[in-house]
Amino acid sequence: LKGKVNSLLHHNLFFDSDFATHADAIYKNPSFAENPLFYVCCPSKTDQTVAPENGENLFILIPTAPGLPDSEEVRNDYFNKVIHRLEKFTGEKIKDRVLFKRDFGYQDFRSNYFAFKGNAYGLANTLGQTANLKPSIRSKHLINLYHTGQLTVPGPGVPPSIISGEMVAKHALKHVLS
Repeated sequence: LKGKVNSLLHHNLFFDSDFATHADAIYKNPSFAENPLFYVCCPSKTDQTVAPENGENLFILIPTAPGLPDSEEVRNDYFNKVIHRLEKFTGEKIKDRVLFKRDFGYQDFRSNYFAFKGNAYGLANTLGQTANLKPSIRSKHLINLYHTGQLTVPGPGVPPSIISGEMVAKHALKHVLS
C-alpha cells in the first residue's frame, strides 16, 4: 500500500460479523459467506523492509470451504467486501492506495501444492485430528515415510513446525543409519 495504515497492528482478526454463519458456510453448507470473517497481517508494522518506503504490506486471509468455484469474479467480490470493511474499521481509504495485489485461492493451492481440495491447512480442524490424534511423525503404513509440519506432532504454528522438521530429520537419520 502507498502510505501507512495507523490503526492496524501486525496481527488483526476481524470478527465483526456472525461467527456461526461463517462457520456454517465452511463446515455445514459449503458456500461463500456473505460477510466473511478474516485475518489481516501487516508485517510492515514490525519489519519495514517488507513494504515500500512509507508504505504498508498487508496479507488478508479469508477462510472458505474447500472446493468452491474459485473464479476471478468471486475473488474480486471477496476482496471488495473485505476492503470495504477494513476501510470502515480504519476510517482510511485503502483500496485506492493498493500498489500491488495478488490473490491466492484454493485452485492455486491445488495446482501449486497438490493440496487436497485446495485446503491450505491440510487436515480438517476437527477434534479427531487434534492433540495426540494428529498424525505421528512416522507413517503407520509406509516404513520410509515421515510426516512433518504444523498438522503433525508437536502442533500448529511456525516454531512447532520447525521442531517437527528437526524431529523428522533425526528419526530419518536414525532409521537410515541403523
